[in-house]
Amino acid sequence: MPGGAAARALALNVIIHEERSMNRDRGTETVGDSHEPAQGWTRLAPLSGVVFFVLLVASAVTAQDTPEEYASGAKVLSFFKAHESTTKASALLAGLGVVFLIFFASWLRTYLRSRGASALATAVFGGAVVIGVGGAARAGISWALASGHDKIDPSAAQALGVLHASHYPAVVGIAIFMFATWLSVLRTRALPQWLGWLALPIALIAIVPPTLIPLLAAGVWILIASIVMYVRGGQTGRAA
Repeated sequence: MPGGAAARALALNVIIHEERSMNRDRGTETVGDSHEPAQGWTRLAPLSGVVFFVLLVASAVTAQDTPEEYASGAKVLSFFKAHESTTKASALLAGLGVVFLIFFASWLRTYLRSRGASALATAVFGGAVVIGVGGAARAGISWALASGHDKIDPSAAQALGVLHASHYPAVVGIAIFMFATWLSVLRTRALPQWLGWLALPIALIAIVPPTLIPLLAAGVWILIASIVMYVRGGQTGRAA
């Protein structure tokens, strides 16, 4: 499939640039690695963040307002029975969004490490992984409730409903991702300073209280950062 080939090509180029970044850290980079303009799929790799944002918005728009956190099991099952198709569509879009989030975070880590933010860049990627795990888990619960609304016991459905209503794992990841990015930008100026400072309030509000608002705010930040890195040409060489 063309989409599968594109994803494989994108993943391969992310791996190549990660290896180059590791070589720079060890002082073993080859001539031509530093400051090379990105080409082909590597040039487009930063735009994986744009794809993530589009999928995030599409998933949010497709989803219906779910029952409150402590709704009865019968109410939870009734909701997912009535909205089975839209719930599955939203979950699928969210799952695809997680894939592109990890691609973007891999590129961002390489981008930051090449400019001197080695440990902080790892924290940025780790935060994205936590976001991805939280998002994938929530999408999985949605799919399970939509698919098994006629098979799941009401008490189990109520427990799953409580887990589904919680955004805590994802927003903890957002706090890590945004705070580490803020520190990285302050230290390296790899991205515009205003973009770094924009990450700080997102990190601070992420877990007070845990809602979807920080996720959408982080999505907007990722969208802007993706475009900035793309406009800069996707170079991963250390800044002079």
